[in-house]
Amino acid sequence: MKKDTMTAFNVCESFVSLSGESRWQGLVTTFIRFAGCDVDCAWCDTKYAHTEQPTEVEQEQLVSICRANAVPRVILTGGEPLLQQGLPSLCSALLKEGFEVQVETSGTRLIDMLDKRVMKVMDIKPPGARAKKGFHWGNLDLLAGEDQVKFVLAGREDYEWALSIIAKVKLNKICKIIFSPVVGRLDPSELAGWMVEDRPEAQMQMQLHRQIWPNEDRGR
Repeated sequence: MKKDTMTAFNVCESFVSLSGESRWQGLVTTFIRFAGCDVDCAWCDTKYAHTEQPTEVEQEQLVSICRANAVPRVILTGGEPLLQQGLPSLCSALLKEGFEVQVETSGTRLIDMLDKRVMKVMDIKPPGARAKKGFHWGNLDLLAGEDQVKFVLAGREDYEWALSIIAKVKLNKICKIIFSPVVGRLDPSELAGWMVEDRPEAQMQMQLHRQIWPNEDRGR
């Protein structure tokens, strides 16, 4: 019997770890990683999330996992979590339980269905990502001051493109901005030098979990 798609989720993995990015960086957090993505970035570091067979998990099971972990924060990530039709319902259920909830998204889908209390961490993909889907610019009207937009940068072209987008849409007036170098593609010290010279209203972040567990590809 087919499960109700509004309450069953395609889950790749769930685990407790330190948040590697965003304003939650360094905080112990429950992660639920959903399977599936149709953006296919060139530098994707979680390809297993859309190549491996997912596990179908009901909403109440996911809430129970978070409850059992006894951690006040939950990150819903992927893959692309907005591919899960029941995501708004899950967010509401977790908020009702008293959890802080963060959704990490590629920004290619409109986030208007998410509860306003959900913290959004949203990518805007630069040219170097070679993404198969473009950013949904309507999302900028739905972000709040505590939300964050992340530019993952592979080189100077990506960096200059990000600066042009920030200036064009006055992004620093909308939300917080993160610059993150692609591991193995852009030297963090080089990006730091550019930022010191240009003084953008952005915060540089390196993926914390990759510094702590450099040999772990998942579950961290």
